[in-house]
Amino acid sequence: MVNEKTTVKEYKRKCNECGKVWHSLASREEQINKNIGSNAFSQCAFCGNPGAQLQAKRNVEAGQTELERLKKCPECGSMNYTEEVITYEKRK
Repeated sequence: MVNEKTTVKEYKRKCNECGKVWHSLASREEQINKNIGSNAFSQCAFCGNPGAQLQAKRNVEAGQTELERLKKCPECGSMNYTEEVITYEKRK
């Protein structure tokens, strides 16, 4: 098991189209996914409040857009990539 207090986990992605390599923190992507889930739940919870329901929907869409951006090649925009999970010790 990985100790999140002393290690960092990230995704190393390599574009299969242009060969560009980029990294994304796993904790960032996990947080976005949690936010999407809670905002999706809020859409249901705020059924009687159209304004709050609309804002929750916008928040879900913003989270999905951010995840898509993190998984898209920053060089050519492709989402055709291979992925490796890298874990390393935090710097002190």
